[in-house]
Amino acid sequence: MQKVQEAFKEDPSVLILSHSVTPTIDSIPVLKTYADKNGIIANKWHLVTGDKQEIYNLGRNQYFVENDLGVPKDINDFLHTENFLLIDKNKHIRGIYNGLNRSSVAQLITDIKALEKE
Repeated sequence: MQKVQEAFKEDPSVLILSHSVTPTIDSIPVLKTYADKNGIIANKWHLVTGDKQEIYNLGRNQYFVENDLGVPKDINDFLHTENFLLIDKNKHIRGIYNGLNRSSVAQLITDIKALEKE
């Protein structure tokens, strides 16, 4: 996400949102320390935490982040993904990208630029 942040750091219409998957560990001060240590720009890239059940429900049922769809999971099944989602201003998922793959991240940046022209 550093590359995405850098590509759009002067563009107020592009925001980055990262949800903690370990909210019992990731308090607001912990996330602030992480942000400072990793050069995360405030008001550009938001690190958020909250209720674990709400976060996991959002990830599984709204963002569809798991590959094994259809396999029932509960709150005890760890939720984590390397995927980045491109979500437009109308809250529609416009793309899913592998954050561990350079070409996929480059495609995300290209797609953000194209989406801004719509």
